[in-house]
Amino acid sequence: MIRLHEAKLLQNLHRSLSKSLPEAMKVYGSIFHINRGNPFNLDVLVDSWPDYQTVITRPQKQEMMDDKDHYINTYHIFSKDFQKLPEILGSDSVINWRQSLTIQGCQNGLHEKIRDIVASKSIKMDYSKRFLYIRDDVLESGTANTNNLLSLYEAICSENVKFRRNNNIKPSLLDVSHAELVNNNWKYGQNEKSLRFVKRCLQNFPGYCLLGPEGNPISWTIIEHTCELRMSYTLPEYRSRRITQWMGIGYMQHLKENDMPFYGHVEEMNEQSHKLAKFLGFHPMDCGWHEWKCVPDELL
Repeated sequence: MIRLHEAKLLQNLHRSLSKSLPEAMKVYGSIFHINRGNPFNLDVLVDSWPDYQTVITRPQKQEMMDDKDHYINTYHIFSKDFQKLPEILGSDSVINWRQSLTIQGCQNGLHEKIRDIVASKSIKMDYSKRFLYIRDDVLESGTANTNNLLSLYEAICSENVKFRRNNNIKPSLLDVSHAELVNNNWKYGQNEKSLRFVKRCLQNFPGYCLLGPEGNPISWTIIEHTCELRMSYTLPEYRSRRITQWMGIGYMQHLKENDMPFYGHVEEMNEQSHKLAKFLGFHPMDCGWHEWKCVPDELL
């Protein structure tokens, strides 16, 4: 694999990947941040250049010092040629299979290839497939259309506007001081390694929330190093009041102002999140959202 590091080449790759959305969404989002300072210190690997078939983003070696930290030891994959994937992904020079790690991608057919690779190693693998949600305007231009977001905002009933005014609820940005609150309410977090990951996201990317009457977050979402919206949560006492819709629209407007693409995923049985995503103008993509968590037997 070839490591791309020159700014112009990475910009060219990013433009090229926009033609392969939504399947390339994970690497596209990663390279967006790489081109803007690379706060997570990621590398970009391609099998050839300029006529690439496979792109992988992964942390630089100095980032993957904790063999048990699958939050950091994460690889994002897009490929136009699945036949060559076993050779590429099976190489220890591409993926460090001696660590606990996570692989993510947005392509049907990846699972069979990764499953076969893992089967030849002493590794426990957990596979998850979820719904990938993206807005049409993000697919077309990389960022959302502000006019559409304003129309969406106006669609929220006046009764809810009155509720917010009377209850002194206002929008705000999250900061690293909110990391423990976010982590403690994150279904896939609630440990020290996930807390470090949340802190790093909040230190480098805009997180958004609504503040309640006492000035504390009551509903929030953050964005991570692949431009994916993650860790959304609303306190139970504020649910069923369309608070989450207001928060989502405000956050999307903020991301649009910063020309940042965004998308999300939803588990199959999470009906409330499916309804929210569709209300906010997102559509489910046929390619799906896929994740593989791999742990070597010696680290179990």
